[in-house]
Amino acid sequence: MHEYSLMEEVVKTILAELQKEGGPPAGSALEVVLKVGAMAVHSEAATRQAYEVLVKGTPLENSKLDLTIEPVTLNCQACGYQGPLPEGTVDPHDPSPLAECPRCGAVTPVQGGRGVEQIELMWE
Repeated sequence: MHEYSLMEEVVKTILAELQKEGGPPAGSALEVVLKVGAMAVHSEAATRQAYEVLVKGTPLENSKLDLTIEPVTLNCQACGYQGPLPEGTVDPHDPSPLAECPRCGAVTPVQGGRGVEQIELMWE
């Protein structure tokens, strides 16, 4: 259900922008490029399925979804480690998530991985 409400907002945003611009040229192949943080979605498959359901009967119906899930990252102040964290390391409902540094074990605030990071609509 979480993915559905996220994608509902994304599709509304894209359709509103399309309406403002008068839509793509007739017969265009549409591609939606979407980058979403790993803490915003629980399942990539559910996110894709929600998109497919929500675009039916809209100008996006035959569009291709290019979905990238951006990982949660950690920048450790103690040892300088910078990198992504494995999936499931952080509770997505935690408003200020912390994680142990995989190199030194210091508890450090995580970065990124929240919400929609990019929406781009392309056509040919």
